[in-house]
Amino acid sequence: MPTRQQVVDLWNSDDLVALGMHADALRKRLHPEGIVTYTVARDESCLEHVFKRTDGLDERVQVLERLRRGAEGVEEFQAFRPLVEASATGMEYMKTVALSRLLLDNIPHIQGTWTLFGLKLGQLSLRFGANDLGVVDGNVSEEELRRVIRDAGFVPKQRDALFRTNSIA
Repeated sequence: MPTRQQVVDLWNSDDLVALGMHADALRKRLHPEGIVTYTVARDESCLEHVFKRTDGLDERVQVLERLRRGAEGVEEFQAFRPLVEASATGMEYMKTVALSRLLLDNIPHIQGTWTLFGLKLGQLSLRFGANDLGVVDGNVSEEELRRVIRDAGFVPKQRDALFRTNSIA
C-alpha cells in the first residue's frame, strides 16, 4: 500500500492515469481472479460515505483513515461504497474511488456505482480500484450489467450480502 504522502501526491498531481494504475494494481493484488461482483437484491451490506465537493483532500483522507481504523480486525466490514454529490464531476468520482481503494486495503471490496454517472463511468471505476458494481435495478438489466463487466475485461459474478458468489458468468 502506498504511504499517505504518496496518495496525497498522486491526488494533487491530477495525473488520473497514474492514480488509476496504482488503485488498479492494488485491486489486482487483492482480487487476482478478475471477478467483479454485483447483486440483484437490495444491498445494505456496504458502508458508504458521500463526499462533498467542498471536502478537501485532508477531509477525505481523514474519513477514509477513520474507516480503515474501524475496520481493523472486524470481518463485518466487507465493502465500502464511495459516493460523491450529484454536482461532482466524473473525474472527482474516479479519484475518490481510487483514493478509497488505496487507503482501504483492509476492506475487501470497493463498490463502484453506475447510478450516478452512468454505465460507462461505472465500468471505468473497475480500473480505479472497484471490484463490485452494486445492485441491478429497473434501469439496467442483469445481462446488461454483466456485459459491461465483461467488456471491461472481468468475469461477472452475482453475489449475496456476504459477498458469496455463484457461478453465473
